[in-house]
This record gives sequence, structure tokens and C-alpha cells, in this order.
Amino acid sequence: MHVQQTSVQGEDFIGLLGMCSDRYAILSKKFPKIEALDTPVIKTTLYGTNLIGLFCAGNSNSLLLPYFISDEEATLLEKKLKENDVDTTIGRLKDKSTALGNLIACNDKAALVSPMISDIKGVRDILGVEVVQGGIAGHEEVGACCVATNKGFLVHPDAGSELMELASIFRVEGLTGSVNFGFPFVKSGLIANSNGYVTGSRTTGIELGRIDEALGFMD
Repeated sequence: MHVQQTSVQGEDFIGLLGMCSDRYAILSKKFPKIEALDTPVIKTTLYGTNLIGLFCAGNSNSLLLPYFISDEEATLLEKKLKENDVDTTIGRLKDKSTALGNLIACNDKAALVSPMISDIKGVRDILGVEVVQGGIAGHEEVGACCVATNKGFLVHPDAGSELMELASIFRVEGLTGSVNFGFPFVKSGLIANSNGYVTGSRTTGIELGRIDEALGFMD
């Protein structure tokens, strides 16, 4: 099954607690068993918190962490990836902005980066993709507004006029939508890759259908 709905200790905004690419998933230790992503799952903490999805951004090439993540934490995470036969590098971004999951939307083809991030070269070098800087629907928190995979993207409901531009950046088609009964910042309640997705337990059937279509799971 390519879709899984869950909450983490009663929290439906599960996107703040994890992230994934086609090669790996990094999740809070509080998550229940996750199978929909069909990829190795690493459970950990970052900076002593469960806010994996808030601090991390990444694609199949690399995992991007904020500068304050310690050498010990980065080394442990790299070790766990290697133990799961995941050939993905880890890089830390030397930028004052640290909520990278809210500020970067990316897949294996491109990254859309918030104007709040100044180290664009660092993002490009670590993720290994083309980088475009800009906002979505008037918001600078582009990572919070959009979830992109190698098959599609789901974006903030107010970004309808920007769909063609986003499709050009990510090189896949996508749609507007919401999660958790109408919440517009879709990253907060969605973790997705090309194999499947996990969303909050309050995400409605209509929203699930929209996510299926946006992320390329609709026959």
C-alpha cells in the first residue's frame, strides 16, 4: 500500500518529525512502524529533539543539516545510513537560517530555496542539483508550502497560478492541496517519495485523493 495515515503521540503534523527521499527516510524515534515509503528507515533525534522534518532537507544525493548539528550527531547519522546500505552523503549548511525543512523544497532534479537562505552555493554543492531561489504564494517558507518527489509535487492551495513554474523547476507535474483537514502548509502533514507517502490521521479522503493525483499515484 502506497499510503499510510498516522499520528505520533497524538500529533498529526508528522511532517515536522521526519523526511525522506527515494533512498532513505529519517524519522523521529516516536514514529510507529512505517512501510508506505518502501525505503530504509532511520530513527533518530537531532539537536536533542524529534524535529527531524523541521531541521532537515534532502534528496537521494545528500542529506542537508543545519550548521549547529554536532560532529557526533552527523557521524552517528552517517553510520546508520551506511548500516542500511544507503549511499547518501551528509552536509551541513553554514547559514544563519536553520529550519531547512521549512525553507527548502527539493527532489533529485532541483531545489527551490527560500530567500531567507543566503548560502545558495552551499545548497547547490551539497544537494547536487539546480537551485532556484524564490517564494510560493507570497510565502518565503517554500519547504513548508511544497512537498516534491521525483513523480510529482503537492503545493499550498494559493499557488494555483504558479503550478507551471514549479513544474518547470522540479521537472514533474503537481497540484495544489492541503493536509489534516484543510491545513495549507502541506509539508507539516506529509512525508513522501516516489514509492508512497505518510500523512496525518486527520487528512481527509478528499485530500488523500488530491495527494494521490499530485504525487503521481493516480492510475
